[in-house]
Formats: sequence, C-alpha cells, structure tokens
Amino acid sequence: MLSFPVSFSSPIVISVSILTAISVYILFGPEPKDRRKRGYPGGLVNYGNNCFANAIVQCLASSSIFIRWIDEHLQNNTVAKILLDLIQSINGERISYSQDSTVATLIDHMRQPKWLSPFEQQDSHEFLLSLINSLTYKQSIQSKHLGFASCLDCSDEQDNSKSMMITESPLITPHPFQGLQATQLQCTECKQKNPISVSLFETLSLIIPERQVSNSGTLGIRQQRNFTLQELIGNYLKSEMITNLTCSKCKSKGNLPHRKITTFSRLPEILCLHIIRTTWTNEGWPTKNTCHISFPDLLDMNPFISLSRLLPANIPPSQTNKKPSNAMYRLNSVLVHLGGISEAGHFIVYRRQVDKNEWLSISDDTIRECSELQVFASMAYILFYERIKK
Repeated sequence: MLSFPVSFSSPIVISVSILTAISVYILFGPEPKDRRKRGYPGGLVNYGNNCFANAIVQCLASSSIFIRWIDEHLQNNTVAKILLDLIQSINGERISYSQDSTVATLIDHMRQPKWLSPFEQQDSHEFLLSLINSLTYKQSIQSKHLGFASCLDCSDEQDNSKSMMITESPLITPHPFQGLQATQLQCTECKQKNPISVSLFETLSLIIPERQVSNSGTLGIRQQRNFTLQELIGNYLKSEMITNLTCSKCKSKGNLPHRKITTFSRLPEILCLHIIRTTWTNEGWPTKNTCHISFPDLLDMNPFISLSRLLPANIPPSQTNKKPSNAMYRLNSVLVHLGGISEAGHFIVYRRQVDKNEWLSISDDTIRECSELQVFASMAYILFYERIKK
C-alpha cells in the first residue's frame, strides 16, 4: 500500500485533475470488459491511500435500498449526484462514464475536505459518517416533544395521546441509516422513572468485551474466547448505573445511582454495525483487537426491542409490547481492515452480488469470487445489513 500523505494545500492535489482524466482506468482498473462479461461490478483504483473511501463506496453500491433513496431524494445535492454517478458506473448501469465522478472528486466536494485529502489514509467508519452528513446536512432539523407511539417502529401506530410525553429529540427527514433508540433513567431508591429520551443513531459502534481466558485440556492450553455479533449488540444495550444524579421525586442525594435502560424503538432500513477494534495498552499505545466476531447471514433484531423495559407510567402494557413491522435483516456487505493500528493498513470488502447468493472479494480494483466460508470467517470491521421486505 502506498503511503505519501499530503495536505490539500500541496501542489500534488493538482494532479487529481490529471487522474480523473484517466477516468476509465481510475474507475474500473484493467480489463473492465472482461469483468463485465462475468457480471462483476467495476473496481476502484487506489491511487494513493484512498482504499478507505473505495471500500465504503463499494458497500453502498451493493445496497439497492441506498441507491433508490439517493436517486429519489437527493437530486439537488452535488455530493449525491457524484456518488450516484459513481455507483451506477461501478454497477454497469451507465453506458457512458462521467470523468467528474471519481472518488477524488467525491472527497473534494464533501463538507470536511481538510481532513479528507484523497492522498491521506483515513478510517472507513469516519468517512461513512462524514459522507452521510454531507448527504443530509441541508435537510431541516426540528426539535419538539413527541408522543411515545410516534417513536415506535410500527407503521399502523397512531400517536393520539399527548400525555405520553418523551423528552425533546431532533428529527430529520428519515434516511436509510437513521434509527431511534430510547433510554430511560430510574432511581434506585424510590424506583421513579424519568421521561423516555429518544435519540438518533446512524451506525452502532459495538465494543468487544474483555476476553475471558480459560485453560483447556490436560496440557493447560489457554484459549481466548470469541464472541457473536448478537452478544455485542446485547452488551451495547446492557443496563448501566449513572451516579451523581438527584431524583426529582424523592430528592435523593447526588451520590445515589440511577439505572440507565436502553433499547431500540425504530430500526433503520440499513443497519450498519461498526465493531470497535482499537484497544489501548497500559502504556497508552493503541493496538488492534483481532478477536473473531461471528455474524449471521440473517440477523433477527426482535430480541433487542424490549419497549416493555421502559414502562412509562401513562403507557398501557399493550402498547409497550408492540413489535416492529419487520425486524429481520440480511447481510449485504462486510468491510474488513487488514494490518495493524500503527501502520496504515488496508480496507477490503466482501460484497454480495446483486440478485445472487454469491460473494465477491474486492480490494480496490482487484475483484475475485469467494466462498461464504471466507466471508463469515473474516475479521469484520463494519457490517451492512438490509431490512428484509415482507
């Protein structure tokens, strides 16, 4: 992997225009016609350290939900237009190719170009969040009180009771990555429950618990435990104790803890799960957690929607028992980081072929068929799941 970081003020950025002129190679790499015959998508050449962006674009290009949303709702957004042209070219949906639609021009038009130089290695998760922000930042933002029912993931739910109040929550026009999670604090002294607070999320960053090491066999071999994706999600929702709060009812002293309960109230169309793999040594040095996280092809999120845990005083039990209209998800793509933390490393993608149950391994402009075993044995960094339509 090349490594020559430069700033946007550097004269080398001028070479971006030269690179974009070689558009066919920049987009597809060598032998694009042969790949098209085999039904492969186009690759993206790494002309510096831009694999972090190449990998995210490939993941988005594999999502029919995202492509439909960006085509229908973001016609006047420059970043959206560049990204859609790039995705359609990758997927072979355009006969002609725009020289202005490259990863370099996409990065250049995003809202934070100072840290998104196309020649500097960045983190794919940070790039995804910045890209979503660039696609949605002009949409109107409102803050208002909402009824409990309006935050449920149920299409037939009506918010008729203004007494079922939750705290203020920002709402924007929904996009495929946007979900809602509900939290509530409960006094451990008098059991008083505060109003439910609802907040937006676009990706879920999951922490890998500390490894439990056990001795196995007569030889005393020490084995490090791996985890499932479902365990990480459950750990994300685990109740926690919050200190230094005063209860509004019993006026308890500030050192009395409150229990914080979290659950999901509305799930996104695209469920993006970011597995945090950076850990820190006792000396303060970053290191990479290589623990294997097993993840399913079909992910059932119903066990993680427990609205009955929140139990507001004015909410009838029948309403908190509501389940979302559909909480089943199918794995669409897997983003993997190769290498350690101290060096730049490299990002690759496992992408499901459209309308097929076959997988491709994509590393910039190198595209190969791969087995399901290879996909599900990978050290996932970001997982993209799509909601299964009924």
